[in-house]
Amino acid sequence: MDTASTHGDNFVFGIGSATDVNASASGTMDVENDAPADERAGTDEEEEEEDEEEDLVEDDLIMLTRALTNERAAPDILEYEGTALENLMELVDFQLKRISTQPALVANILKMDVDRVKYLVRSYLRTRLYKIEQHARHYTNDPIYRERLSQNELDYANGFVELGDKHIRSSFLDQLPPHLRDMNESNIRGLDMVPKPDLDSAVFCKVRTNVGEFQFEA
Repeated sequence: MDTASTHGDNFVFGIGSATDVNASASGTMDVENDAPADERAGTDEEEEEEDEEEDLVEDDLIMLTRALTNERAAPDILEYEGTALENLMELVDFQLKRISTQPALVANILKMDVDRVKYLVRSYLRTRLYKIEQHARHYTNDPIYRERLSQNELDYANGFVELGDKHIRSSFLDQLPPHLRDMNESNIRGLDMVPKPDLDSAVFCKVRTNVGEFQFEA
């Protein structure tokens, strides 16, 4: 998504809202009512394109907000919302470059919206990093969960496991007999040494679409 080329210079994004700021140097709105028909048609097309772009921004904000809510409520790590995250970060970078060139009022509005989006992005990433640190070995061993992580998250999880293993081995594990040094084994009663998220924990669900009769798995 090429933010610099697709978004107008007067576009402001925010959580739950999108605003067009188009003020003249004197602080008043410039309106041309006697423009030729072809110019008005071109203006209408540009406005429609801007409306579509604003809808895309709103979709990304809604998607990431929903992903953060679901991530906090779910016991295990969910799919990584990479597309929405990357689109919003491109918008943040684009707006940060523009802030210094804008009037004080517009600059303050832009900075406020940028801070809101940055807070949303940080909260989402920190929630996922917390889950990774809690069950890093399980997520790196299970191919299903490995697919849910971004490449940066996977690298972080592997490094986290490696540092933990190195610390445990140097602290006491290397002093044990070789057959007791494995940290991935299960005993005869099915107890696994690798901690896993509790998938049987209670969660709250909100039904967003009528799907008729539905039976949850026991």
